[in-house]
Amino acid sequence: MEFIIDTNFHDVRLDKFLRKTYQNIPVSGIFKMIRKGNVKVNKKKKKQNYRLQAGDVVRVWEASAPTAAEPLPQLSANEKEFIQSCIVFENNDLILCNKPPGMVMHAGSSHEQGLSELVKAYTENRAFSFVHRIDKMTSGLVLGAKNLSTARKLSDLIHKRKIKKIYIVLVEGKVEKNHFKLENFLKKELTRVVVHPDNQNGAKEACSEFTILKRGRQRTLLKAELHTGRTHQLRVQLAHVNHPIVGDQKYGKKQHQKRMYLLSQRLIIPALNFDFTLPVPESFYAAL
Repeated sequence: MEFIIDTNFHDVRLDKFLRKTYQNIPVSGIFKMIRKGNVKVNKKKKKQNYRLQAGDVVRVWEASAPTAAEPLPQLSANEKEFIQSCIVFENNDLILCNKPPGMVMHAGSSHEQGLSELVKAYTENRAFSFVHRIDKMTSGLVLGAKNLSTARKLSDLIHKRKIKKIYIVLVEGKVEKNHFKLENFLKKELTRVVVHPDNQNGAKEACSEFTILKRGRQRTLLKAELHTGRTHQLRVQLAHVNHPIVGDQKYGKKQHQKRMYLLSQRLIIPALNFDFTLPVPESFYAAL
């Protein structure tokens, strides 16, 4: 198989290009192909960390490689319409989606396809990937990259905490302070994330900042800013101070709620001069 590298894969590592192209071959198999010389760039053997350049010619000799990439699924008219309604912003490098509650981000053992697989099929772009994720029952903004170079840049910005994420959250109880910060250490244990008193035994620092938007009789609407990005961070921290998120069946009250009232509302990327905000759904005020 022969590939001519275009701008989508410019400056992407050779092994990452192959992993994207041949998703059914395990990572160990990719490295073995490169090591044995079954992959050449411009007729020369390269190491796995070689960064491809636009115009490079990659040739692959491997019995399993030509059939390794499965065809993208064909979407129904309803599925196409659904993805069109989810995409709230798009340019040459980015896609920003408004994920509804109840939908998974990626295919798994009990889900044949998630939002990621649907967007790949809709755009006919195997290189597309989301650079962060939100829980199944969380709704709102998730950011995806159309090419590996953009994915790497965005992942680096996330790692350096240079992407600001703002959430809207409805919690049980009347919160007294107008503005407060929660700082502790979180660790995943079996199927739950728990709060630890320190960073021993693998627990990681978690920091979130909250501002009151509106108080109801028995519930409070908050704006939350993440300063770290731990699994279930807001859900665990708020439950720990006895203000669980409304509809959170894992950490909150066991109620007959059809959704969890946690919205990824705003993404700010100063390095890209990017700032996008969703309106707060009326359902959040109705449930207050």
